[in-house]
Amino acid sequence: MERKLHIWSWILVGALLLPLFQQVTGLVHTRKLKGAVKIAEVPEFSKDDWFSVAYQPAAEKALNDRFGFRAVFVRVNNQLAFTLYRKALASGVVIGKKNYLYESNYIKAYYGTDFLGDSVISEKVRKLKVIQDSLAEKGTKLLLAFAAGKGSYYPDFFPDRYHTEKGPTNIETYVKFCQEAGLNYIDFNSWFLEMKDTSRYCLYPRTGVHWSYYGMVLVVDSLIRYTEELTGKDMPEFEWGNIKVSRKYRSSDRDIEDGMNILFRVNYDKLAYPEIHYPEDESDSVKSIVIADSFYWGLHNLGISNRAFHEGEFWYYYNRIMANHLEEAILVEEIDVLPKLIESDVIILMATEATMDRFPFGFIEDVYALIQE
Repeated sequence: MERKLHIWSWILVGALLLPLFQQVTGLVHTRKLKGAVKIAEVPEFSKDDWFSVAYQPAAEKALNDRFGFRAVFVRVNNQLAFTLYRKALASGVVIGKKNYLYESNYIKAYYGTDFLGDSVISEKVRKLKVIQDSLAEKGTKLLLAFAAGKGSYYPDFFPDRYHTEKGPTNIETYVKFCQEAGLNYIDFNSWFLEMKDTSRYCLYPRTGVHWSYYGMVLVVDSLIRYTEELTGKDMPEFEWGNIKVSRKYRSSDRDIEDGMNILFRVNYDKLAYPEIHYPEDESDSVKSIVIADSFYWGLHNLGISNRAFHEGEFWYYYNRIMANHLEEAILVEEIDVLPKLIESDVIILMATEATMDRFPFGFIEDVYALIQE
C-alpha cells in the first residue's frame, strides 16, 4: 500500500512539474491559440513598483499567460464549456441550432436592434451622393458594396432565446436610399439570398463568420465586372474553375470555430475551392482604394488588390492602409486623404450587416468636410 502511495505521489509531483518543464524547455509543440488572444508583457522590475504593489499583479498576469501547456488547458476548458453547456468562451460568439456559429452583432443586425433610423441613414446617403458627384468630376468613381451577412443568410438557426420581432434594418435601408439617390452600389447580401437555394456549393460556411471561399470567388468576379462597367476600363480576366470539394478548410471558412479554441472540430461539411488565375499580361489600368471591414480581407488575400487592380490599397476600417507597394501599413490620419482619393479610378466602400451601424467608418464625415472647403 505504501509503495502504491509513493508511486502516485511521484506521478502527482511529475504532473505538477510538467507545465514548468514545458515553460522552461519548450520541447513539446503545442498549437497556438487563435483569435484575439492578448499576451501580457513581462513588466520591468523597479523598486518603486514593488513597494507600490504595481509590479506583482502585472508579473502574475504575465506568468499566467506563459505557463507551460497553457494553450492545451485553455482548449480543454473551452471544449468542456461547449460540450457540456453549449457555451462559447469567446467574446460575442453565439452557438446556434445544429452548431451554426454566429457573432451576436449579426443577430442584432438581422432583427434591426442596432437600427440607426431613417433620418440618420438618409443624411449619410445624401452626403455620399455629394461625395460621389464631386469625385466623378475629378474622374474618380465611388462604389458601395454591401457584403452578405450570416444573420440574414441563416436566421433559421438562431437560438430560440434570441428570437424577437424583426424591424427595419440598416442594410435594407441603405440599399433603399442608395437606389433612390442614384448611388453606385452592389447588394451582395440580396444576391447571396437569391442564390441560396440554387447554388451548387455552399456560399456561407456553418462555422465561419465570413462568406465561403467559393462565395468570395463569385464576389471577386462580380466586383471586377462591375468596376469595368463603372469605369469604362479593362481589367484582367479573372479566371476560375477546376473546383475541388473538401472537408479540409481554407481561408476563413471556420474562423469562428478557430476563435473558440476548442479541441475537436465542430463542422465537417464539404466546401468548394475553385482554382483561380490572373493572366500574366494583366492590365494595370484601374487604380483602387477599398475602405472596408474584415469582409474584404478574403478578397485581398485572393489577389484582387494587387493582381486585378493597379496598386490597390485596402484601408481597413478607414484606419490602417495596406498595399503591396507599401513597405508597412500606415495610418489614414498620416496622409492627405482627398488628393489620394482623386488619384484613384475607383473608391469602393464595403461592409456587412454587422458593421452597418458604423459604415463607412468615418469616411463620410472626413471627405464631405474636405470637399466643402
